[in-house]
Formats: sequence, C-alpha cells, structure tokens
Amino acid sequence: MSDKLIIFDLDNTILNGDSDYSWIKFMIDSDQVDYDEYTKKNEYFYDQYYQGNLDYDAWAEFALSTFKDKTPEQLKELLAEFLNSIIEPMINIYALRLLHEHSHDNDFMLLASATNSIIVQPIAERLGFKHIIATDAEIIDGRYTGKMKGESALGKGKLNKVKQWMNKNGFTNFENTTFYSDSINDLPLLLEVSNPIGVNPDEQLRNVCWEANWEIIELPIH
Repeated sequence: MSDKLIIFDLDNTILNGDSDYSWIKFMIDSDQVDYDEYTKKNEYFYDQYYQGNLDYDAWAEFALSTFKDKTPEQLKELLAEFLNSIIEPMINIYALRLLHEHSHDNDFMLLASATNSIIVQPIAERLGFKHIIATDAEIIDGRYTGKMKGESALGKGKLNKVKQWMNKNGFTNFENTTFYSDSINDLPLLLEVSNPIGVNPDEQLRNVCWEANWEIIELPIH
C-alpha cells in the first residue's frame, strides 16, 4: 500500500447526479412516500445545495425520513433495486477509470460523501471502496429512527469525519492527500488536502479553483 491517501466525493463526482436526490425520487416513483410533499421538498433542498447554502441537518433528516421505522432487512430489496436500476446507469465510466488507476497504483482510497450511510454503503461496495465517510443513520432497537447519528458529513462535518478516520487509520496529516470533488460545499476539506482537484466543478468551486490554481478535470458525462 502506498502512502498516498486518495479521497473521492460521490455525488456529481463519481456519479452523474445526486444519490440522495435520486433515492427520494425513486421512493416517490415507487409510491413509498407522499408524492406532493416529497417532490416539493426534494426540489427545494436540491436547489439549496447547488446554491451552496443548504441546511444539511434539515436535508439529512428529510432524506432519512424515508427509512423511518424500517429495519435493514426490510430495505435490502429496495436498496438492491435502487442500486441496479438507478445508480448503476449514473456511474461515470471515466471516473471509474480514475478509481481503477489509483487502485492499480495501490493508493489508499476513501469515499467521503454527505449522503447517508444506508445509501452510500452499497454504492461503495459496488465501486470497490473498503473505507467510507458518510452521514450516519441512527438505529434503535433494530429500526431506523429517521434521524442522524452524530454530525452530518457535509462541509466542516465532512472534514471532521475525515480527520477522525485518518487518526484511526494511521494518517497523521494531509501530506500526500488528494481530494476529488465537484462542490463548493466540500471547500473545508479541499482547503486541507495537499492536492485538491475540482471534478466538473460547480460555478462557485470553479472560481475558487481558478483563483487558487487548483487542478480542474472535466469528465465526459455519457
């Protein structure tokens, strides 16, 4: 294993789209949740995210409400269908090649997503990640409560969770650390790593990349 730590964001970096947003749309289309309520809130939070001023705690609990009172066993079939029918076509093959290049170089790879761990875990397994950072879902008496456990993994929360993970896994600093992300919401972590890279960055992050002379890569969206 090399001494390089390579961190990947998930949504709009490896995926051509947002997994949280897509999950809620999947639940709406599957008649699992109220159409009007969830459609309106899903669009509202999605717009807030891309403006860079999302109340992530509110968003996370909205997304997690789709799991409330369900057991992991009850969700297996739904998650498998979601992964196969929705997520699989969203995987950017050029991002996948990038993952394979780092894997071939024996780099240590970490998937760091603001999306909840219920969704991120099966996606991470599909992509070959052994280590993930995500927003943890609270579970009590074997059922999801619809609430977060601990802080969210967005913005400073993602940075905090990555630091905690690094301390547990023998990484003492951000030297030789690369982070691939599309979003201005990831700026706290991008500012810490030694090699920040914007991947098809949003307008705000693109401007930061230009000003800071950070690398930008444009992955074709097939």
